[in-house]
Amino acid sequence: MYVKDDLGYKRKVKRRAKRPGLLSFVCIMAVLFGFWTIISMFMKVYPGINTLYPAVNALMIVFGFVSISGIWSMEKWGPITFAMVILLKLLVDAIFNQFSSWWLLGFVVAGFFFLYYSKMKRTE
Repeated sequence: MYVKDDLGYKRKVKRRAKRPGLLSFVCIMAVLFGFWTIISMFMKVYPGINTLYPAVNALMIVFGFVSISGIWSMEKWGPITFAMVILLKLLVDAIFNQFSSWWLLGFVVAGFFFLYYSKMKRTE
């Protein structure tokens, strides 16, 4: 991006990223964790579950990817959707008797995303 100075010359101006680096790191880690979860679901890591649970779980992770894309683009709907996906994921796990307390850490991550909520833009 170029800006004219007071003498009329064009200067190159570095654009600062709107997204904080720590937020980017957490988003990348969440995406990698989601990929690992999908891969592990179809590797028969979880014995004794029926075929519906891996499909529903993968769908929840895909919705999580959508919410992380909203957080990555600094949209206000991103953290709200992420918290709803974590809640739905816990409900699905409880229904299929696959509840893991590790997924409660998702609310910590959602709380971290909500720290940047005021800096995010609203989509009309």
